[in-house]
Amino acid sequence: MNANSFSKKESLKKSGAIKAVLDNGICLRAKSVNIYILKKPGFGFNKAAFICKKALHQKKSVLRNRVRRVLREAYRKTKYILPIGHDIVIVGTSINQKTLSVKIEREISDVFKKYSKK
Repeated sequence: MNANSFSKKESLKKSGAIKAVLDNGICLRAKSVNIYILKKPGFGFNKAAFICKKALHQKKSVLRNRVRRVLREAYRKTKYILPIGHDIVIVGTSINQKTLSVKIEREISDVFKKYSKK
């Protein structure tokens, strides 16, 4: 499997696990995303979830799904920066229909670099 891929085993799916990351994780903010990171040793990879709130796009599921796709693509390209053994939740806060994944990718990589220095 390609190193830049995002497989199903890397996806954080259970709502309890996502709530644990949101409650106990470190929140790092960027301009258009909030990233919650919780250290979880024992895995050989990081797990990630992507959230877009209904209030952001007036209950239009097409736009929310596009935002999640953009977030997933940006994470897929920058996931190598963060050390292994973390659960990550990326929340799109101010992303609109015209936001490019390159901009989000830059913000996520900056946040991951800041977290890795700690």
